Amino acid sequence: MLLTPVCAYWATEQPVDMILSLIIPPVSCLLILVLLNAFVYWARPRWALTTAELLITYGMLQAATAIASEWMIVTNPLIAAFAAFETRNPKFGQWMLPNLPDFLFLKDATRLADYQTGGRDLGYFFTQLPLWMGPIFWWTLLFGLVCGAMLCINVLMRQEWTEREKLSFPLIQLPLAMTHGGPSFWRNRLMWTGLAGIFAIDMLNGFAFLYPSLPSIPVRFLGDLQRAFPDPPFNAIGWTPIGLFPFIVGLSIFLPTDLMFSVLFFFFMRKTIQVIAASMGYPQGVFGGGGLVPSPPYFNEQSWGAFLGLFFSALWVARGYLRKVWSNILFGARCPQGGISPRWACAGLVGALLGLGWFGTRCGLSFGYTVVYLAIFLAFSTALTRMRAQLGPPTHEMAFMGPNQLLVDFHGTQGVSTPLIARTVAILYFTNRSHRTHPMPSQLELMKMGERTGTSQKLIFFAILLAIVWGSVSGHVMSLLRSYRWGARYAGADVVAVVNELVTRPRPPNTTATTFVGLGMAVVFVLNFIRFRLPWFPLHPMGYALSMNFGVDYYWFGIFVAWVLKASVQRYVGLKGYQKLHHLALGVILGEMAAETIWASWALINRYATYTISINGRLGWNQ
Repeated sequence: MLLTPVCAYWATEQPVDMILSLIIPPVSCLLILVLLNAFVYWARPRWALTTAELLITYGMLQAATAIASEWMIVTNPLIAAFAAFETRNPKFGQWMLPNLPDFLFLKDATRLADYQTGGRDLGYFFTQLPLWMGPIFWWTLLFGLVCGAMLCINVLMRQEWTEREKLSFPLIQLPLAMTHGGPSFWRNRLMWTGLAGIFAIDMLNGFAFLYPSLPSIPVRFLGDLQRAFPDPPFNAIGWTPIGLFPFIVGLSIFLPTDLMFSVLFFFFMRKTIQVIAASMGYPQGVFGGGGLVPSPPYFNEQSWGAFLGLFFSALWVARGYLRKVWSNILFGARCPQGGISPRWACAGLVGALLGLGWFGTRCGLSFGYTVVYLAIFLAFSTALTRMRAQLGPPTHEMAFMGPNQLLVDFHGTQGVSTPLIARTVAILYFTNRSHRTHPMPSQLELMKMGERTGTSQKLIFFAILLAIVWGSVSGHVMSLLRSYRWGARYAGADVVAVVNELVTRPRPPNTTATTFVGLGMAVVFVLNFIRFRLPWFPLHPMGYALSMNFGVDYYWFGIFVAWVLKASVQRYVGLKGYQKLHHLALGVILGEMAAETIWASWALINRYATYTISINGRLGWNQ
């Protein structure tokens, strides 16, 4: 609980460290705790933290920081933005302020002058907190109900995914090695070789960033493949960076080889489709069509269909297990390993959905509409969680992909009232913007780490609940503290642009777009059908779901390098060679995280840009 506000402030000030699946602040905190714990164990063994305590601390920080990152970045500024910046954007007063609930949004601009301009100290900030307590409470309740529903789904599905299907959970390998690996990990020479080598490169590059006269060794962006195709229609592939990113290569070593190949195959298939669509006269770019105005080749719709396909496929694969769970719910069987029983988890899920429906009615949305809307989001979240547990992608951006897309495609906006559109877009914006730090996978990963260390699942359940609430409160408070100190960022323009588009240009249901949703589902079902009968078939449906949406563009080359390394070592060296590669990869990841801890701390303390290992830069997304 002491470290969560630190991570939340880090998320507010340095969002570039929050766009990775392995969020950097919790890993940095774990690294520091492990080092301090080693000294404590040497001096006072009884005072030292156990492996389980270290992992629960890390898992709680991961779950809390996930909420305090992406969701907070897109939500907290909206609380006051429509009133504070109404003079800058007249549409705030036209579409938003008259239609949004007062208990979630502040509407008196005269009380927001200091928030907008900044320049206030900590003492003054505390005097202003009562103004924000109401919105913080209600937003935390909303986030708590959504994340509580996710937690109950994870409880119901945990044994299926961790014990029956034995998903690999690539993203927990580093924290497990740092804590559960013991002296053998910290004395491994290959691990230290990887750590020392990449740490030295990152420190050199960091000083070269501050002092350009110094030499550097580029290990982030190395070029752009689009430059090799300057003429149409081939330049329609859009921005296609060649980025190494050593930590991405290290993370990808733990990915199954067929999944890496599938990501690469479908990524280049997407680029090929963009070229074909451009040659037919359809404008293309990074996203190649999509958004709330669907256009060929309908990548967002294909992505939605793919994730719905993954969701239904996961239910089909687990049908025997789910029958057993349903029997336990009906007859109240005891849960093994001291966990939450299926009956209580089901009751929690139903209670969370009922609570969300009530919350929607309080906001001016209908009960059924709110439940259906968020049930769609939970279905997507469940598929994403299982994907991350099995594939462990370095990041899963899924930009601008949310229930809004499906509702506009399937239902259209003709006859939909302006208040309904404004409330849906503004209040539920966190379900539509980006999903890089989605909180549901972090919950399941903590459950898996608890399983590996023999920790009570009931203890982990309540630890996650605490992390959800405290992460939301910390994220709000730290975001507001930053605004009162340095001035509020202008926000809300993207939200009101969506509302303006839907209100002023009503559209009927889009049959073509919905057809492509069905196409995405069909591709997943066909690939699963083939793989169930031909296990050697190299194309995996998760590769299709991940690659049809922007995000893989950042790190496709890192996956390619890892795929070549891993496939070569497995083929020509064997198991012992792969074990050595495993330790080397862990060292590379840890070295990058250690370097980023230093450079991010420097940036936080001195408030100027420094070098970063992230796929985005501190001075811009393509720095």
